[in-house]
Amino acid sequence: MTGACGQLGGHVTDLLTRQGVPVLGVGRRACRAGHADVVGLDLRRADDLGALLRRYRPTHIVHLAAVSAPAAVAADPGAGWVLNTEVTRQLAAHARDEDAWLLYPSSDFIWPGTAHRRYRETDRPSERSAYAWTKLAGERAVLGVGLVARFSLLYGTPLCPRQTTWTRVVDRLHAGEEIPVCSDEFRTPVSFPDAARIVVGLGERRVRGLIHVAGPEVLTPRDILLRMAEGLGVTPNLRRISRRDLPGGADRPPNMAMSGAELARRHSDLTPARMRVRRPFGVVIPVYRGADVLHRSVESLAAQQTDAELHVVLAVNDGLPETLRAAHALAPTLRATGARCVVLETPPGRVPAIEAAEALLPPGPRLYLDQDAVLSPNALAALAAALAPGAGTHFAVPAVRVATRSVISRAYYRTWRTLPYVRQSPATMGAYAVSAAGRARWETWTRVRSDDKWVRWHFAPEERAVVPTATYEVIVPNGPRELVRARLRYQRGNTELDTLDLTHGDTHSRHRGVIPTLLRSPAAGAVFLTIHAIAAVTGRWSR
Repeated sequence: MTGACGQLGGHVTDLLTRQGVPVLGVGRRACRAGHADVVGLDLRRADDLGALLRRYRPTHIVHLAAVSAPAAVAADPGAGWVLNTEVTRQLAAHARDEDAWLLYPSSDFIWPGTAHRRYRETDRPSERSAYAWTKLAGERAVLGVGLVARFSLLYGTPLCPRQTTWTRVVDRLHAGEEIPVCSDEFRTPVSFPDAARIVVGLGERRVRGLIHVAGPEVLTPRDILLRMAEGLGVTPNLRRISRRDLPGGADRPPNMAMSGAELARRHSDLTPARMRVRRPFGVVIPVYRGADVLHRSVESLAAQQTDAELHVVLAVNDGLPETLRAAHALAPTLRATGARCVVLETPPGRVPAIEAAEALLPPGPRLYLDQDAVLSPNALAALAAALAPGAGTHFAVPAVRVATRSVISRAYYRTWRTLPYVRQSPATMGAYAVSAAGRARWETWTRVRSDDKWVRWHFAPEERAVVPTATYEVIVPNGPRELVRARLRYQRGNTELDTLDLTHGDTHSRHRGVIPTLLRSPAAGAVFLTIHAIAAVTGRWSR
């Protein structure tokens, strides 16, 4: 798989890996998303590529590495010719000699653009630009040996985090910036997951020849941005321009719409879907010595019933190989559901892990989840509804449940959950979410132990809510000794927070109503008071 961590390559590689297919990725750098093994190789070095082919003798070759921007080929036709054509010829020669299956992706930029209908496989392309010239030369090298798949405009979030045209447009839509967009160009867009599914399906059947991979709708760039804005729930600020105003606009065919009828006729199960854009929902899971419990949070995320596009970052911050292995082993569980999941090694500490993870997430609501927290299947949908624009809530938590074998711990947390302060704040134990607008209230995180309370203090009481229809279960300290240790950590966290000047910090009202609560269940209340008293005394002695 050349271009294994490119936009389409990342999706194809991940899909094959999840199916148990041995894949050798070839690229210029290691895979940032951690979904594939990638051999570093400069494809332009013909001898090195030849040695690699002789060593591994691949049965299937998907050649997705390319100079894919027409403007880049126009600026340097020689570089475009080497990667788009010369490397393709070398791979085609190997496929011919070894009877290997080869896929070469061509483009919808090869058309003259004057037709008043969708282009079919039987139509004659045009070498009107340097880019089209290199792609058509690559096609000729593969036809008769492998499969040429002409892809329409591909869209969606990359699996390997990076800035792309799509992510930049999403950012600008969220920011409300004016975006120049044309409506005198016609495309038939296909999502990256659909394109990956088609590549794998065609490879399984070893299809050869020429096929168009095109979406069922003909859309202009303006139509596409309107569809994106609708899916993201934002109001677009668009300015009409002509395609000729775009970089390299003179070489852009006005009509690049292609017909996918042949693919539908021959392989109806591979037909791509209409364009649909889902709102992103980001999840950060800091992972510290969590090899044995991380499956709890990951599997509960995989079971979520939500229409959101889920983006999960497993931020491993303990430096332990076993933790990293566990995270990599669990990531495919999420990807199999269509979620984006990145395993990231970060500096030590919970807050640095959160910061590193957030740098990979798109704009949108965020959930910060402990590694052992199990969400109810409806939790993300309920949180997304509570944090939707206009709802007025910017800090939301599911209702907490505790998992413990200790009678003492159950009594302690039964009392804790019924305290007025805990119910009204709302206090958290391993899961809290903020809206997109809420996350904009701070740029950088303060290095504190109690990141959940630090975040909560950015919001007024009326902006916070418990979502009673959603729950999460966490493993709590087991027995008196662990409870005291946890209480000491909590006290140290409060001491840190007391030095900060935050708008909505707690006041002494958090003690209001404690005595009546304790008296309603005297035995559990006695456990609660005893743990607090021991921790208070221990804390004073340790100063």
